[in-house]
Amino acid sequence: MKIVFPVLSLETGGGARFIYHLANALVDKGHDIEVVMPETAAQVWPLRAKLRRVKELTPSSIPSADFILPNFYPTVRPAWESRKGRVVRLSLGYEPLWVPDSEIAKQTYLIGAPIMSISEWHRQILFQETGLKSTVISAGVDTSIFHPYPKQSEQTGCKNIFYIMRDPSSGYTWKGGADFLQALTRLKDQINFDLTVSIPENATFASPVPCQIKTTATDQELALHYAEADLFVYTSYFEAFGLPPLEAMACGTAVVTTDCGGIRDYVRNGENCLLVPPSDIEQLSSAIYQLLTKDAERKHMAASGHHLAQAWSWQRTANQVEAFLLSL
Repeated sequence: MKIVFPVLSLETGGGARFIYHLANALVDKGHDIEVVMPETAAQVWPLRAKLRRVKELTPSSIPSADFILPNFYPTVRPAWESRKGRVVRLSLGYEPLWVPDSEIAKQTYLIGAPIMSISEWHRQILFQETGLKSTVISAGVDTSIFHPYPKQSEQTGCKNIFYIMRDPSSGYTWKGGADFLQALTRLKDQINFDLTVSIPENATFASPVPCQIKTTATDQELALHYAEADLFVYTSYFEAFGLPPLEAMACGTAVVTTDCGGIRDYVRNGENCLLVPPSDIEQLSSAIYQLLTKDAERKHMAASGHHLAQAWSWQRTANQVEAFLLSL
């Protein structure tokens, strides 16, 4: 099949990483995949699919295909109006929950195109907000990259926490970074730990404890940060899927995460993670303390998460997408 992905960019962020992983996995299955992107947009992630640079995303700039898979809401109208292939909406999150022009975003769901959602929670939100049904496809993880490495604490003797700090001024207002910092403030006098923070948008923040600041330009670098840590903490209020906890699990690292929706497809509280309510600083602090101080429990959860992650491949995602498109 010829499949086109019109995108605004392939910069940092879970949506861009989802598209590049899926596009590459579909290429590996033998499909003709082309990504169409404005010439000024950044490309962080490597593609094995064709990449077409255009002045801007317009109906005339979309190439003909069997299927066109727009994702973020501004890509939907150019794809739909091009009339150059069957449009299937690849929804990576219900945008009216966070974008300023929420009504415009909602209208892009009502054009009559089939919809792919990326978790059961996401499917339910779409139905609740629009009355539309969608088919769930699952995200994945590349276990050839995201796999265990030796823990830093084996050399330092001090447990390490890894956190990804998203920048609210870049639009990431639901990631819970302030909650994480409050939890650290509570914990800093109770237990010693090292902290590593990745800042994809060069976010500025005041950490209550010393920390190592990292930027991650590749999946390999990100995987190393996950794997070297003893604990990964995730504090989002809502996520259509929530890829980082799954990646941390694949790297053999224990996880504390908020119950942010889409992760319910793979997390099991007390089995492969500790799950806490969003923005509950007391429970977040307690869960972090528990897994930093109880070695056997932390290692059990890390092993359980690592085992689960092996089945969540991008090849599986590509198979689901292929089967859905063929069913149309």
